[in-house]
Amino acid sequence: MAHLSELFRTAFRHHPTGVALITARVGGEPVGITASSVASLAVDPLAVSFSLTKREGSAGAIYDAESYLIHFLGEDHADVAYQFSRSGGRRFTPDQPWETVETGEPMLTDALTVMRAVPEDRISVGQSTLIAARVTDILRAPQDDTGCAAAADRQEPAPLMFRAHKFYRFPVDQPPL
Repeated sequence: MAHLSELFRTAFRHHPTGVALITARVGGEPVGITASSVASLAVDPLAVSFSLTKREGSAGAIYDAESYLIHFLGEDHADVAYQFSRSGGRRFTPDQPWETVETGEPMLTDALTVMRAVPEDRISVGQSTLIAARVTDILRAPQDDTGCAAAADRQEPAPLMFRAHKFYRFPVDQPPL
């Protein structure tokens, strides 16, 4: 089983994903985590999913939150993503452009996309938890040159990607296949 586990981890380590920041206000304090597991779940109702690998610290606070903001990050956010991915990282500092939205969550104002979501369901799988969340608002959505909102189609800044424990710029200058 250990061999299968290592093969599984290696497969996902080499699978690139987009990078998101999930923020909330819990107990009057801002909390946030970096997430590479955010995915579209449904369009009716609008829903996303993400996973948490623990229920303590910032991840535990996100688990307990009544609502959160999900920020799709761009290439300029690699340091913010790194800081929010580790215990003791610099979070919600003056050099990071934060504002508090009327529902109380902290919003990174220059994120490519920001959506507000509320938890619909939580499913425990081993030590992890899959969160299904209903999207209640889109606070920031980029527009490409054709007017179609699509983060991956933007030229500047490019979406932030994660692969093999490193952050990368999405190669928007490459032609589609």
